[in-house]
Amino acid sequence: MEKKKILFVINNMNVGGIQKSLLELLKALSKDEQYELSLFCSKRAGKFLSLVPENVNILPENKYARLTEESVSSAKRLGKIMALKRAYYSFLSKKFTKEKPVRKICKKIGKLEGFWDLAVAYAQPIEDRAFNNICNEIVLNCVDAKKKATFLHCDFSMYGGNTARNRALYEKFDKIGACSNSVGEKFKGCVPSVADRVRTVYNLCDVEQIKLLSEEDTVVYDKPTIVTVARLSSEKGHERVLSALKRIKDEGVDFCWSVVGGGSLDAKIKEKIKEFGLEEYVVMHGEQTNPYRYVKGADFLLLSSYHEAAPIVFDEAMVLGVTVLSTETLSARELVEGRDIGYVCENSEEGLYKLIKDALCKNIAKKDKKILDSNARKKQFDALVEGKDEK
Repeated sequence: MEKKKILFVINNMNVGGIQKSLLELLKALSKDEQYELSLFCSKRAGKFLSLVPENVNILPENKYARLTEESVSSAKRLGKIMALKRAYYSFLSKKFTKEKPVRKICKKIGKLEGFWDLAVAYAQPIEDRAFNNICNEIVLNCVDAKKKATFLHCDFSMYGGNTARNRALYEKFDKIGACSNSVGEKFKGCVPSVADRVRTVYNLCDVEQIKLLSEEDTVVYDKPTIVTVARLSSEKGHERVLSALKRIKDEGVDFCWSVVGGGSLDAKIKEKIKEFGLEEYVVMHGEQTNPYRYVKGADFLLLSSYHEAAPIVFDEAMVLGVTVLSTETLSARELVEGRDIGYVCENSEEGLYKLIKDALCKNIAKKDKKILDSNARKKQFDALVEGKDEK
């Protein structure tokens, strides 16, 4: 049987939700003899890169593709000329849009060596004036393949990249993978011209690996504990959780909020913890490659985002039997209440306050453990490759 050659393109393999989703997909597909897998990273870096299966061919880095993933200041490490190019392209993007700079950089990248049955851009494009994350453009302009696909891991209507330029990009792809039914339906409303090309491909989970890692030095908590695993950035809503927790603390409720993740708001969140007198209640663990040991022993997993697509942490909590608490985001009803693994509240500080307090005061019950079927999810990707309508 001739193997199907598939190329995945992503900006980097840093610790993040989209990268984690791709890593799990690569791990599952690498065990299937019908596929020959390749990976191209604009910047060949990130903690997850070392976890990519050995039989996945990681293509050499291209200095021009890498330029899109360097800041103006960090581009200096590529040499003075490259740094000047990065500054110039960034200026043009901010002043006008990134359309012309991206066209120029794709010509510099040239064609990646190889020919594939399917090339997949795994990270959606961002807003028009930011000169980075050009996975879609690389697949469309720098790859030779029979078919080309792209993936959605966002609420397309809200994430900031719902622009005429990006909508036009999606019209050039043969298939579009959405990480939940809700994500796909929202996207169809934004770009109805490609509705017939959208397929649901849920994120995959390595169930046995999650269970195994959760047993490595499992964190034991001595009080009612809620854990959050998320990047420390504004859209994740950490600050409003702290405001809600201050109210709950002032009402005499004891608890621990265990926060796993790093990011730009680290210092600001720590300041808030001190301001609200929550030093004895909130523990910041920073970025971790094994978050499962923190999740396993917790009473609840909290996701407090303003907007989300289909967070992998929902599945990971499900595998570990930890009840989910979530704000109402695009897929929360579908993936939390629809699978009976937790509770969803109004997307506001008041909604979070009521839900967290109910959880800590045992006004809501923990959910029974459910089984996650990763094999069924892999079949969704198989169907996308074959062009079938597997749902």
